[in-house]
Amino acid sequence: MVCAVIVGCAGAPTRPGTAVPQDLAQVSRWEARGRLGVSGGGSGGSGSFAWAQRKDRADIRIRGPVGIGSVRLQLVSPRAGSPRLKVETGDGRVYEADEAWLELESRLGTRVPADKLRYWMLGLPAPGEHRWLSDPAGEMPTLEQDGWRIEYQYSDACGVRLPRRIRAASGDTRVRIVVDSWSFDP
Repeated sequence: MVCAVIVGCAGAPTRPGTAVPQDLAQVSRWEARGRLGVSGGGSGGSGSFAWAQRKDRADIRIRGPVGIGSVRLQLVSPRAGSPRLKVETGDGRVYEADEAWLELESRLGTRVPADKLRYWMLGLPAPGEHRWLSDPAGEMPTLEQDGWRIEYQYSDACGVRLPRRIRAASGDTRVRIVVDSWSFDP
């Protein structure tokens, strides 16, 4: 998959003197838009995504023939306890709680560590056990966590180093993400 990439910072903080913190772990309100490809279990495809993160709530919209169809994922990750997931499919079906996790897993062919995704999108390890296989500040750092291997390519946007391309793999499942734009709220 060959993609031309433009990483921008639409909607950067507008208050005078505000900027995206250098420590992305402090960022609680952000959006990313781009393209993704999913493959594994004999199926796959590509499409686009729009991700809006508001503190512990994520609203992720996936469009196109990604192999999972058009879906909207609403994820709430409380500080204590398991994340809550709601999946709305393109054909109007709604799944919540355990049903939502099972539906997402059946569409992707693997367990999805949804509570870690918001960190991984920013190029950070989620809380808990992990290891970097290469220097996180290096050219293509690789993170291993929760049975996934995530490789990053970065670019400078909004005054900080942000993921531009992400390749993640677990078993025979492969996910490729190209972030076309980032935006942050103060």
